Amino acid sequence: MGFRMKLTGKWKYRENYGYGVAEGEVVLQQEKNKLSGRIIFTDKTEGDGTSMIQEFLSGEIEGLKVRIQAREFDVIYSEHKIEYKLDNWFGILVDKVTIKGISVDEQGIEGYFVFEKCEEEPSEITEIAKKVS
Repeated sequence: MGFRMKLTGKWKYRENYGYGVAEGEVVLQQEKNKLSGRIIFTDKTEGDGTSMIQEFLSGEIEGLKVRIQAREFDVIYSEHKIEYKLDNWFGILVDKVTIKGISVDEQGIEGYFVFEKCEEEPSEITEIAKKVS
């Protein structure tokens, strides 16, 4: 198999799921075909306001297919009380810096997402997280 991607690093994340948009960053670590990491994002839903969520991830890569599951989550901030359900992402490596696909949470809500690999400079979200820690 000549094509082998290295997904370790930071990725910009954007998802549209019909009645809202999520944006943030994903940090992945790849060990052979296994993935682990975390995602931190703001979730803006119509009528419900904004939340900031962190999910802890595991997954795998098989050829060009990427599958990532959230194992647990933290609500970092929310303008309202929320009942959050874990996410699953099913994507395809479009090129060396882009993964596109669909997501489904445990309620069955589907969305379309894009992960775009970032330069290795710290992002604003990472800097805020360091200050909070």
